[in-house]
Amino acid sequence: MSGLYRSLFRLITLLFYAGNTLLLILIIISGGTNSYPISNFYWVQADTSGIPNAPNLTRWTFWGACSTENGSTNCGDHLSPAYPISPLDNFGTKVNVPNKFITDRDAFYYLTRFAFCFFWIALALLGVSFLLYIGTWCSYGFSKVVFILTTVGTLFNVTAVILETAASVMARNAFSNAHRATRLGSDLFGIAWASVALCLLESAASFYEYFKKFKSHLIKNHAKEITAAETHPLGTKNWFYSSKSDQPAEEPAIVATDPYAQNNVTSTAAANTVSQDNQHKGINFFTIRRTQKVTHDDDSV
Repeated sequence: MSGLYRSLFRLITLLFYAGNTLLLILIIISGGTNSYPISNFYWVQADTSGIPNAPNLTRWTFWGACSTENGSTNCGDHLSPAYPISPLDNFGTKVNVPNKFITDRDAFYYLTRFAFCFFWIALALLGVSFLLYIGTWCSYGFSKVVFILTTVGTLFNVTAVILETAASVMARNAFSNAHRATRLGSDLFGIAWASVALCLLESAASFYEYFKKFKSHLIKNHAKEITAAETHPLGTKNWFYSSKSDQPAEEPAIVATDPYAQNNVTSTAAANTVSQDNQHKGINFFTIRRTQKVTHDDDSV
C-alpha cells in the first residue's frame, strides 16, 4: 500500500472511531435531556392510558420512561440507571398492563438492564481506542492494545444492541397484542445499528494495522537475532567440528631429567606417537624413547 493510500486509510479509520464514539454518546444521553434532537430518541413508544401512575403516552429511553407532551418527550420522575422496559416495574401495578409483561417479566427486566451496562462498557473501550489510535501509526504496542480494546468493545456493543432490540420488539408486540398503539424509535435504533456497523469496520481496520505491525515486528526481531549471532564472541562456529587450522597448536615437547639414569627423556603429549600395542580399553601408554642404549635393568625407567 502506497503512502497516500495508507494515510487515507488511517484518516478514514480515525473518523470511524470518532463517529462511533459520538453515536454511543447520543445513545447514552437519550432521555437525559428534553432538548431537541435528543428528545426524539427513544427505544419504544406505546399507549399506556388507563394504567395507574402512567402517562397517556410513554416513551422508553436509555434512562427510563418519559411522558409525551405536544409531540416532544418530557423526562421527569421515572428515570434511573439501568431502567427496564417493564410497565410492571415502572408503574408499580398490574392493572391494565398487557399480560405479556406479567408472564415474561424477567425477560424484559434483565434484557434491558444488561443492555444498559454493556453500552457503558462499549463506550469506555471504544472511546479509549479512539484516543490511542493515532499511536498505532508508529508503535507495535499501541496497535496491539487498540486491537484488543476494539475487539472487546465491539463484542459488548453488538451484544447491547441485540439485547435492546430484542426487548423493544417484544415490548412492541406485547402492546400490539393488547390492542394499544405502539411503535419503535427509528432514530435511536438507526444510531445503535450504525454504531454496530462502525464497530465491525473498526475491528477490521485495527486487525489490519496490528497484523502489519506484528509482521514487521517479527522481521525486525529476526534480523536482530541474526546480527547478534554474527557479532557474538563465539560466533556461529561449531567448536566440536572445527577445521584443523582452527585447533590450537600442538604443545611443545616436554623435556624432563631422569634422576636415576642421569639422561634426558623426551616424551610428547600428542597421541600421534602412541603405539597400537600400548593401547588397552581406551587407555594410552606413551612410548618413552631413551637417548642411550640400555644394557642393564637398573638403567630402565
